[in-house]
Amino acid sequence: MRFAACVALAVVSSACTAPYEFNRAECDPNGFVPSDLCVDAGTSDAGTDADAGPPDAAPSACPGRCVPVPSGNGGYWSEVAVSLLVYPPNAMAKPPECPEGASAEKWRLLADLDAPAAACEPCECGPSTGACKALPETMQIRAGACGESGAASLPFDGPAGWDGSCTSENALPAGAQCGGEPCAQSVWVSPLPGPTNEEGCSPKSEKPAITKTTEWKLAGLACMNNTVDDACADAGTQYCVSDPGPGWLQCVVREGADAPCPDNYNWARYEMFPEDAVIDERDCEECACGPPEGSACTASIHLYEGPVCSSQSEQFGMLSPHDQCLNIGPPGHALAGKAITNLEYVPGTCAATGGAPKGEAKRDMTKAVTFCCLYPFYLIN
Repeated sequence: MRFAACVALAVVSSACTAPYEFNRAECDPNGFVPSDLCVDAGTSDAGTDADAGPPDAAPSACPGRCVPVPSGNGGYWSEVAVSLLVYPPNAMAKPPECPEGASAEKWRLLADLDAPAAACEPCECGPSTGACKALPETMQIRAGACGESGAASLPFDGPAGWDGSCTSENALPAGAQCGGEPCAQSVWVSPLPGPTNEEGCSPKSEKPAITKTTEWKLAGLACMNNTVDDACADAGTQYCVSDPGPGWLQCVVREGADAPCPDNYNWARYEMFPEDAVIDERDCEECACGPPEGSACTASIHLYEGPVCSSQSEQFGMLSPHDQCLNIGPPGHALAGKAITNLEYVPGTCAATGGAPKGEAKRDMTKAVTFCCLYPFYLIN
């Protein structure tokens, strides 16, 4: 289908530059758009290459388009252009197929990689580990209430090497007097020692859970063109290719991405890749844990009025590293025995560190395929 008058030119933007936009009221042979884009309806000439002669040049017999061989910076570019359709892969109901006249599919490739940094879940630390083995160093019976200063005191320690089991060491009978008042008014215990053999916290996992997304924003279908021999004015430097339809570009192609476009194929450049051409080094830093905080030792102290730790009279708890005092009621009753039980380790918590995203995902340039393209085949209203 040919157009004699053109209101607007719709093109697919280059992968490397901003979109080109041309707004022309009509086809102007002397305008900015090359004159061979404007084709008189009913003629057999469908346009020539970017180096075409003046408008009155003799038309060719090409039923499609005469495209030039690459010139200047040619290198290893394909001599015959391919038909290339570039499209957003998620915007089409089904993948396109090669058009009539360019039926041999050469590549299905992708471009415009979107691979943001990895999303790392926060690191977490398990509880600290440790043991509690030491008992308070000193216990005293005081002839005064807790908090009363200057009160007389009597030792109430356990035996040497005491393990906390029931003992009557330093027992005090009922009614014992200290300076005319009951000796047994309160019991004071020195601080309970803190944990020993504490090993801190361990991360719940070496690395946090990781989420990675990878998306190609553009896709490209490249099809080999069928050619018509001796149908162009200069058969030595031009090839006649079939009309692929709106949206398609004529491009020369080469593997790699390190060469500039040929001088006559520099309207658009695409560097495209197979789907697996991603070097993905995205990861999360290893998790670690800081020192434990809040770990402690706890214990229960039992006081008995009867022998062999019978008739418990009082019980109170302790938390390292604090001392403890308990008022006796009624004052003056017997303190015949004592025991320390339930000596336990209370785990602390540790601040988690690490887990930050690191690395990146990038295109594998060794798998690049570069297309350099002519201006669009069609002017579309």
